[in-house]
Amino acid sequence: MKLFKVLFLYSIILFSISNCASQKLEKVPPVGIKEIYTQHWSSGVKSGGSGTNVFIVLDAELPQHISLDSIYFKTLQLPLAPDTRNPLLFAGRKVYPADSKYTSIKGNAVTDQKVSENIQKEPKFTLEDNQCVIQYTVSGDVKYFIYDQLYTKQSPPIPNARPKP
Repeated sequence: MKLFKVLFLYSIILFSISNCASQKLEKVPPVGIKEIYTQHWSSGVKSGGSGTNVFIVLDAELPQHISLDSIYFKTLQLPLAPDTRNPLLFAGRKVYPADSKYTSIKGNAVTDQKVSENIQKEPKFTLEDNQCVIQYTVSGDVKYFIYDQLYTKQSPPIPNARPKP
């Protein structure tokens, strides 16, 4: 029985390693991409929360047989959703609730954040700061594309609160 457990565990480890190795990263995007950028935001009030958005701007609409599923960058994996008003824009969003330990942004790095469902304990890909991986589906086949021009846009300024009368 103990030998069976060891062999079973060994086969799972081998399968996991071979599965990760088989994830070929495409260099050519499945569609034309104008830009991919992240933007950090804060509500401006202590109890309001904050977050990170990632935006993918396409050159043309996606063909019917291609769908953008999720994006990997830093330690995050975020699901992608099309913008309802702009078919050339896809967004992934990570919201840090007000009670989380999300405190500051230094350069492109988000520091002191609480581990959540979107943060991977062991990242699926080893990426540089300017890289991200897009998981997409072509006619039912899952594929991965690496993009190496990811950048962070400045957040819009927080409006000043009106003075109390």
